[in-house]
Amino acid sequence: MQEPAFISATEAWRQALGSAHVLTGRDSLQAYADNAGGLTRTLRGVLRPGSTGDVVAAVRIANEFKIPLHPVSLGKNWGMGSRLPVHEDAVVVDLARMNRILSIDPVQRVAVVEPGVTQGQLCAELKARGLRLRLNVTGSSADTSLVGNALDRGVGYLASRVDEISGLEVVLGNGQLIRTGFGHFSGARMTHAYPHGIGPDLNGLFFQSNFGIVTAAGMALLPAPQKQTVMIARLADRARLGEFIAALAELREQGSMPTVAHVANRNRSEIAMAPLLYEQIREYMPGNDAALKRKAEQMLRDEGFGPWSAVGAIPGTAGQVRDARRRIRRRLRGLAQTIFLDDFLVKTAKSLLRPLRFIRYMRNKEALLLATEPFFRLAGGEPTSAALKSVYWPLNEWPRAADEDPDQSPCGLLFTLPILPATAPEAQAAVECIERVFASYGFTPYITLNLMNSRALETVINMAFDKRQPERVAAAHACNEELTAEFIRQGYIPYRVGIQSMAQVVHADDPFWQTVRDLKKVLDPNHIISPGRYNLV
Repeated sequence: MQEPAFISATEAWRQALGSAHVLTGRDSLQAYADNAGGLTRTLRGVLRPGSTGDVVAAVRIANEFKIPLHPVSLGKNWGMGSRLPVHEDAVVVDLARMNRILSIDPVQRVAVVEPGVTQGQLCAELKARGLRLRLNVTGSSADTSLVGNALDRGVGYLASRVDEISGLEVVLGNGQLIRTGFGHFSGARMTHAYPHGIGPDLNGLFFQSNFGIVTAAGMALLPAPQKQTVMIARLADRARLGEFIAALAELREQGSMPTVAHVANRNRSEIAMAPLLYEQIREYMPGNDAALKRKAEQMLRDEGFGPWSAVGAIPGTAGQVRDARRRIRRRLRGLAQTIFLDDFLVKTAKSLLRPLRFIRYMRNKEALLLATEPFFRLAGGEPTSAALKSVYWPLNEWPRAADEDPDQSPCGLLFTLPILPATAPEAQAAVECIERVFASYGFTPYITLNLMNSRALETVINMAFDKRQPERVAAAHACNEELTAEFIRQGYIPYRVGIQSMAQVVHADDPFWQTVRDLKKVLDPNHIISPGRYNLV
């Protein structure tokens, strides 16, 4: 039975937002509570505002009745909590209806978007307008939020997104609407070109925080390069991983590798690419599903995807790209097998292979190319949902999982995300640590080492488990907690944690978190927005 305060708040929200956008039914709440991480939280309701004015009204009502809110842009934070709050009994604020592209400035190269705008939506709009601009897309899904991912310091295919967002419009926890940078000046024209504004720069307050709800933001757009090639480097000897990372860091330092290099272990490469290759070969190869899946994995190994493979985009002028390729080949010679792909090569290969499909070898080569192409296109700013299949592949749920929504599937997913140094011994030791901890719980480690710059690796470690087996869910969370604790002990702190791991990084005796708590008292005195999210309160 709901207490009088919540009943009154619900009635007020219905008047402000419309009854259709205030959900309290059991089935509706369960759909929001379902999540890829196998976590459990009790939700009190869901609000679906359609405008900034709706958000202001929702927050002010929440303050009046002291009801905590948990905002999500689209809630596709799979493996980190999805749409769930840190604590029980919050009301989810789903911003999916706020999906307008408010403006695109091709001169300053910025798009101002609401939090419900997806990377696929904005890419399609740029293409429809014929603009030679592109996005730094992530490898997750075409239907993920630009704003939500950037505010959680997500990493795109080319660079971190944290430096690409500016000019925030925010409804604070106290219900006040503010704009950061120059945005609070009427008629300001440089809000996104110079994001710091004048006075204290408040943008950083709203990354990984619980001070307010961001209702609009500028997202940087990138000029289409004159030429671009994609490097694929395959390391055959796993014992030389540290040397491989050091070589890539050196190339990054000298500018030959100007974007993020994504270094994946064989497990990770296979679950990403094997589902796509399976879809290709099942059209012409005999055999049952199990045999075809084994064949797809073997084809990837035969193609040279060894213990570790690196992928990175190299944009620039024709001369810059040519020089970078020469430097990369020279530096990786004797260490890794290196190939380069560009649009011309991919188009030419497809046109040559297509008429030769009657030859099995050529058909296999075409299948491999088509399976690789979605990931190649990421470098050019074309988002794809192809990687979602990797969630289902380890548990043999593909292709039965038709909806491609990890939250609604039996496939569990958790991430551990430490930042590591881009040095040989540390990279090698980190991988050995991951493999040791995962093996102790009976899990396969899927690892990507993203070379952010010449000094830092964003390490993406994910595990797959069956949510229908409670003992495996418990083991997955214990493994995730132990690995996170071990990296923290070594001095390698995660740059992002799931809702279940806040206590591992937020500590009451730390003056940093005490200061964050004090800021909360000013900006959100009633603790309305996401209590406990990267905060003591």
